[in-house]
Amino acid sequence: MNSGKTENTINVSIIDYIGRIDNGIAVILSLQINSENYEMIYWFDKGKDKSLKIEEKFYQHYPEIGDIYDYEYLIDLLYHIDTKVLPDKEEIFKEFF
Repeated sequence: MNSGKTENTINVSIIDYIGRIDNGIAVILSLQINSENYEMIYWFDKGKDKSLKIEEKFYQHYPEIGDIYDYEYLIDLLYHIDTKVLPDKEEIFKEFF
């Protein structure tokens, strides 16, 4: 995934599954921007609800982004996580529910 800026190369990978939380699944992900890694927790349910939290270090490195939901490429990031990083969500739900 490329953020659209040639100087930033972005990769996302799964670190671990936290498991079932509030009728959804939580996953720990690693967001790598260039050579820096940031841990994120991604939560999703069987509907369209999802939540993303990122460690404080990200905001220290990108102070212009006050909240991950203000990240210019958030939609692209979520799409990438849902379609390229995570396996089929139905399979994930079968494992945890």
